[in-house]
Amino acid sequence: MNGATLSLVFLIIFGVTLMFCEGRIGGATERCSCQKTKLQKSIMPELVDRIEVFHPSASCSYTDIIITSKRGRKFCLDPNGKQGNVILRQKAQGGKKKKNNNNNKKPN
Repeated sequence: MNGATLSLVFLIIFGVTLMFCEGRIGGATERCSCQKTKLQKSIMPELVDRIEVFHPSASCSYTDIIITSKRGRKFCLDPNGKQGNVILRQKAQGGKKKKNNNNNKKPN
Protein backbone atom coordinates (compact mmCIF):
# COMPACT_ATOMS: atom_id res chain seq x y z
CA MET A 1 0.00 0.00 0.00
CA ASN A 2 1.34 3.38 -0.86
CA GLY A 3 0.90 6.52 1.27
CA ALA A 4 -2.00 7.96 -0.72
CA THR A 5 -4.09 4.78 -0.41
CA LEU A 6 -3.36 4.51 3.31
CA SER A 7 -4.37 8.16 3.85
CA LEU A 8 -7.58 7.65 1.88
CA VAL A 9 -8.53 4.56 3.93
CA PHE A 10 -7.81 6.46 7.15
CA LEU A 11 -9.97 9.42 6.07
CA ILE A 12 -12.87 7.13 5.10
CA ILE A 13 -12.76 5.32 8.45
CA PHE A 14 -12.49 8.63 10.30
CA GLY A 15 -15.43 10.10 8.35
CA VAL A 16 -17.68 7.10 8.98
CA THR A 17 -16.82 7.16 12.69
CA LEU A 18 -17.56 10.87 12.86
CA MET A 19 -20.94 10.40 11.17
CA PHE A 20 -22.10 7.89 13.79
CA CYS A 21 -20.76 9.82 16.77
CA GLU A 22 -23.67 11.59 18.52
CA GLY A 23 -22.22 11.97 22.02
CA ARG A 24 -22.13 15.74 22.12
CA ILE A 25 -23.77 18.03 24.66
CA GLY A 26 -26.92 19.62 23.32
CA GLY A 27 -27.26 17.05 20.58
CA ALA A 28 -29.86 14.42 19.86
CA THR A 29 -28.87 12.39 22.93
CA GLU A 30 -29.89 14.88 25.63
CA ARG A 31 -31.60 13.17 28.53
CA CYS A 32 -34.09 15.99 29.25
CA SER A 33 -37.41 14.22 29.62
CA CYS A 34 -39.64 17.15 30.53
CA GLN A 35 -38.61 19.90 28.14
CA LYS A 36 -40.94 18.93 25.31
CA THR A 37 -43.98 18.18 27.46
CA LYS A 38 -46.42 20.29 29.44
CA LEU A 39 -45.24 20.82 33.00
CA GLN A 40 -47.81 20.23 35.75
CA LYS A 41 -47.94 22.97 38.39
CA SER A 42 -49.17 20.53 41.03
CA ILE A 43 -50.50 17.03 41.52
CA MET A 44 -52.64 15.58 44.31
CA PRO A 45 -50.27 13.90 46.82
CA GLU A 46 -52.56 10.90 47.32
CA LEU A 47 -52.10 9.97 43.65
CA VAL A 48 -48.28 9.88 43.83
CA ASP A 49 -46.49 6.54 43.81
CA ARG A 50 -42.92 7.64 43.06
CA ILE A 51 -40.96 10.88 42.68
CA GLU A 52 -37.77 11.06 40.62
CA VAL A 53 -35.58 14.16 40.56
CA PHE A 54 -32.92 14.58 37.88
CA HIS A 55 -30.60 17.52 38.55
CA PRO A 56 -28.73 19.34 35.76
CA SER A 57 -25.86 17.32 34.33
CA ALA A 58 -23.66 17.08 31.26
CA SER A 59 -26.49 15.45 29.33
CA CYS A 60 -29.25 17.92 30.34
CA SER A 61 -28.99 21.46 31.69
CA TYR A 62 -32.45 21.43 33.33
CA THR A 63 -33.91 20.01 36.54
CA ASP A 64 -36.56 17.37 35.79
CA ILE A 65 -39.10 16.17 38.37
CA ILE A 66 -40.96 13.09 37.16
CA ILE A 67 -43.99 11.94 39.16
CA THR A 68 -45.32 8.41 38.66
CA SER A 69 -48.95 8.02 39.71
CA LYS A 70 -50.35 4.92 41.40
CA ARG A 71 -51.90 3.99 38.05
CA GLY A 72 -48.48 4.10 36.35
CA ARG A 73 -48.92 7.38 34.46
CA LYS A 74 -45.92 9.74 34.42
CA PHE A 75 -46.13 13.51 34.83
CA CYS A 76 -43.50 16.22 34.64
CA LEU A 77 -43.77 18.59 37.59
CA ASP A 78 -42.65 22.20 37.24
CA PRO A 79 -39.49 22.56 39.40
CA ASN A 80 -40.13 26.32 39.66
CA GLY A 81 -43.69 25.86 40.95
CA LYS A 82 -44.66 25.79 44.64
CA GLN A 83 -44.97 21.99 44.85
CA GLY A 84 -41.78 21.52 42.81
CA ASN A 85 -39.81 23.75 45.19
CA VAL A 86 -41.11 21.80 48.19
CA ILE A 87 -40.03 18.50 46.63
CA LEU A 88 -36.58 19.84 45.76
CA ARG A 89 -36.09 21.14 49.33
CA GLN A 90 -37.19 17.80 50.82
CA LYS A 91 -34.86 15.84 48.52
CA ALA A 92 -31.99 18.17 49.45
CA GLN A 93 -32.68 17.52 53.15
CA GLY A 94 -32.64 13.76 52.62
CA GLY A 95 -36.33 12.97 52.29
CA LYS A 96 -39.61 13.86 53.92
CA LYS A 97 -39.48 14.65 57.62
CA LYS A 98 -41.86 12.74 59.86
CA LYS A 99 -44.21 14.75 62.05
CA ASN A 100 -44.18 14.22 65.80
CA ASN A 101 -47.46 12.64 66.79
CA ASN A 102 -48.06 13.27 70.49
CA ASN A 103 -51.67 12.08 70.33
CA ASN A 104 -50.66 8.46 70.94
CA LYS A 105 -49.17 9.08 74.41
CA LYS A 106 -51.06 7.55 77.33
CA PRO A 107 -51.87 9.85 80.24
CA ASN A 108 -50.08 9.00 83.51
